[in-house]
Amino acid sequence: MKKGIVLFSALLILFSTVSLGAKKPPKSNKSAVGNSRFSLGIGMEVADYYSPALKKLSTFKNPIWFGPRVTAWYNPNSSVAIGLDLGSHAFATKSDPTLPAINTYNVLYSGLIAYKLNNGYILKEDAAVAPYIFAKLQGSWAQTAVLKQSVNGFGIPIGAGINFKIANNIALNVNGGYSFAIKNSNDHIFFGAGLMLDLGKGKAVAVDTVPAVVEKPVDTDGDGIYDLDDACPTVTGLAQFNGCPDTDGDGIEDSKDECPTIVGLAEFNGCPDRDGDGIPDAKDACPDVKGIAKFGGCPDPDRDGDGIINEKDQCPDVAGSFSAQGCPDRDGDGVTDADDKCPDVAGPASNKGCPEVKDEVKKRLAFAARNIQFETGKATIKPVSFKILDEVASILNEYPYYDVNVDGHTDNVGKPASNLKLSQDRAASAVEYLVKKGIPASRLVSSGYGDTKPVADNKTAAGRAQNRRVEFNLLFK
Repeated sequence: MKKGIVLFSALLILFSTVSLGAKKPPKSNKSAVGNSRFSLGIGMEVADYYSPALKKLSTFKNPIWFGPRVTAWYNPNSSVAIGLDLGSHAFATKSDPTLPAINTYNVLYSGLIAYKLNNGYILKEDAAVAPYIFAKLQGSWAQTAVLKQSVNGFGIPIGAGINFKIANNIALNVNGGYSFAIKNSNDHIFFGAGLMLDLGKGKAVAVDTVPAVVEKPVDTDGDGIYDLDDACPTVTGLAQFNGCPDTDGDGIEDSKDECPTIVGLAEFNGCPDRDGDGIPDAKDACPDVKGIAKFGGCPDPDRDGDGIINEKDQCPDVAGSFSAQGCPDRDGDGVTDADDKCPDVAGPASNKGCPEVKDEVKKRLAFAARNIQFETGKATIKPVSFKILDEVASILNEYPYYDVNVDGHTDNVGKPASNLKLSQDRAASAVEYLVKKGIPASRLVSSGYGDTKPVADNKTAAGRAQNRRVEFNLLFK
């Protein structure tokens, strides 16, 4: 039995010794105990020595021993503690009921090794409950009650304990176990309780460190912005965009520019609007001509609303008629008002939009030109010609959109200068008469040509009579 005890204890010590070489986990000064180099425990211990062998001794009446115990731990790492114990058990014997009890005590001293479960591998180092197992090699010294002889003994206590954290590096300790007797001792169960605390602050565990290598900042794209601060480390960019590019230089970085290679506007996410109509070119069917959104960016196809598209409309900003190619034509004769000498009266284009003078009217004017008579050698109109001039005035009122040239002519009798003067005076007399009949003077122009424009032969009286005339020529205003 005792060989087994020794073997078990040896294995426990071997296991703990191997743990000494284990990798040291990080330490925390908030653990229950065992974080600093040394720990100290103070408490009371009770032991039950009431074994079958002692039952035969009538003098052994009190099997429960108790006394103080002080423990000191050395903590080489977070898994193992090596320590020393010093304690005492006090008890009483009674050989005769009529005699007083004899009190005696023993002194216990031991070396221990403990394996802590709050080592960073099994439980966290700062666990509130920190269990451990231990083994001791314990010596004892006692003095016999009667003979006062010194007795030395040895035993191997093994057991377990728990530290309950009550503050940083302070714990309530409870432990218990069984002591196997080797010499001059008795097997017994023991239980203890007390306080355990670390001495000093938590110790730092040396950590293998690799010398820091100071790396030179890298600028992969060579834009003067180190990769650490460069949002686009492989593309040359600008500092204002954290190293990212603006290819077209429009002040909008490429990642936010929908048209990164074409200069554009921020309001269109970097895309252009060449015609400035507020519609980006990508959505503008007519990017070089200002237009309207509802027409896809193109101009209003019929600005004047006359039903003729601008491309076919000669007057795209003024409503007109189809017959006048989109230009105004008040009289509807197909001649635009701008080109119509008579815009309010229909007439053919060949006559500049004015009504053509009827042949009958032309004949009447020709008749009047041949039959207006003047006093001989004078510019005075004979009363017989008043009716003819009245008819001329009526014709002019019928054609108010015509002006009239009144031309005077003579035969070749007399001096040319005199004839020229006479022809001018006679034409002026005819104009004066027509003005009196209500024809605006602005419509009448008089001219004299003397004998320079004969219409017949001046060698005969009949021919000379035809050459003495006043002609009325209708003109467009």
